[in-house]
Amino acid sequence: MKKGLAIVLSCCLLLSGGWAWPATTAHGAAGKVKFSINNEALILPVDGTPYVSGSTVMVPLRIAGDALDLTVSFIKKNNIVQLAGGESELTLKVGGSEVTINGQDTIAFDGKVVLRNNRIYVPLSFFYALGLVTTYDAVSGEIVVNTPQAMANTVLGLFTSGKYELLSQRYFSEVMQTAVSVPQLQQAWESIATPNGDFVQLKSVQSSKGNDGLTIVSTVSFSKGDVAVTSLYNNNGQIIGLHISPLPADLVIPAGVIEEEIIIGAGTTHPLKGTLTLPKNATGPLSAVVLVQGSGASDQDETAYGYKPFRDIAWGLAQQGIAVLRYDKRTYTYPQQFMGEAAAGVTVKEETVDDAIAASLLLKSDKRINPARVYMVGHSLGGMLAPRIDAEGGDFAGLILLAGSPRKLWEIMNDQYAAIFKVMDDKDPLKAQSQAMLAAEIAKANQMSTWSETEAKAATLFGSPAYYFMEMDQHSTETIARKLTKPVLVLQGADDIQVYANKDYTLWQEVLKNDPLAVYKLYPGLNHFFVDYDGVGAGTATEYNVAGFVDAKVISDIGEWIKVQK
Repeated sequence: MKKGLAIVLSCCLLLSGGWAWPATTAHGAAGKVKFSINNEALILPVDGTPYVSGSTVMVPLRIAGDALDLTVSFIKKNNIVQLAGGESELTLKVGGSEVTINGQDTIAFDGKVVLRNNRIYVPLSFFYALGLVTTYDAVSGEIVVNTPQAMANTVLGLFTSGKYELLSQRYFSEVMQTAVSVPQLQQAWESIATPNGDFVQLKSVQSSKGNDGLTIVSTVSFSKGDVAVTSLYNNNGQIIGLHISPLPADLVIPAGVIEEEIIIGAGTTHPLKGTLTLPKNATGPLSAVVLVQGSGASDQDETAYGYKPFRDIAWGLAQQGIAVLRYDKRTYTYPQQFMGEAAAGVTVKEETVDDAIAASLLLKSDKRINPARVYMVGHSLGGMLAPRIDAEGGDFAGLILLAGSPRKLWEIMNDQYAAIFKVMDDKDPLKAQSQAMLAAEIAKANQMSTWSETEAKAATLFGSPAYYFMEMDQHSTETIARKLTKPVLVLQGADDIQVYANKDYTLWQEVLKNDPLAVYKLYPGLNHFFVDYDGVGAGTATEYNVAGFVDAKVISDIGEWIKVQK
């Protein structure tokens, strides 16, 4: 139920305050300074060596520009410096601390451009402002500038050669080295790289500069799939955040299927981007479904690990003549509104319920859709909330529950954590500590019904605001579901390690026993995302790291079930 994200080694660990290089002159003697660009040492003339002014490192622009394939021109009468390369033209002014790109965008940097010994010098921060990785070591006097492509190649080379300790020592900040041990770094890489087969190539590199640092996203191709390596660098070339995740396979939309961009909640305070998938050249009012995601900040494809389950379902149902509406979750589009103090009062009503109801109303207002044949497909948490969404205004023709549960969310989370701790080595002191902490959390959960709203908002449960869980308990899925008399299709993967076939799936059958229109299907070999996998890490979360697709039989069964409803 609580999917989590791909392995996050450190989520944007930021250094507090600005970064200042210590003032020193010990390295400034001619011939002792080392200046390299893209891992190539530059030959420096005696009158063209970098130097330090206060806490600012200054480097010769023309020498650096040549190494970066930039043509440098100096218009002396105007004190203007121009750099040209590729499709960009950069303009600087001696004495200035800004660079203008293509005559439009202006970017500021620390320090000023100076003319010294008939050479133009710029602060090292100039290159960082342009989106390059910059490093200065005051002890060795070494200055390094790397393009994102060169930096990505270096980091990937250390990963693929197994030099995890060198990667950590050379490129991690002190905070990162403390937060992520070398064994953890190795486990994080190998748990994703190994299931994806042999390394093939660095496929692409993208970078962006923000207030929190320079982000470089590398797409790495393996024989069985692609992996994204996202690194966040500070202004001294240190990695302060690292995220490794598998990438879902890219697909071309099937022939006979069209898609339209739509907005859920247009005109409200929380409009959400969505997609309406339709069978091409369809005639007559169509049956349709609204897709509702599981927990977490999810995009409209419900992208998780190597999967895009809602994309698969939308395309597959449209091929069967059924319209499908999917949309980004509110927590995905407006994450800041669900963090900090605001998080204490957040409930699934704002996170999921209200937007699913709005999506239902939007579909029913479309003249191409039969308003009496709009269904809901809820996955994981979405499946758990389906009866509530229906009762509070969704008013669907029927409900399709994919790996949902009528149990309380905290009960399911307890089972998930207990399973993790159970397989830990009995000699590991963390096992007993973890189990004791889990017992304490469950004791709190069992007391929640006696708490006031204020008490719940001030407390946490499993590290999240307790009020979130308490509000869900007050709208019990089991209680609402027992009143259902409409068509319900309950689907479950037998190999699901998050929601259990022998517990949650069987409980649905007891809860819905008075609904004669409820149907149940159990799929051998399928996991929580209804993907069939039998390789390295099968039966563990590691299997999510290999790109996969929702089983075609599941999508076919959903479509056939919708078609036979009266």
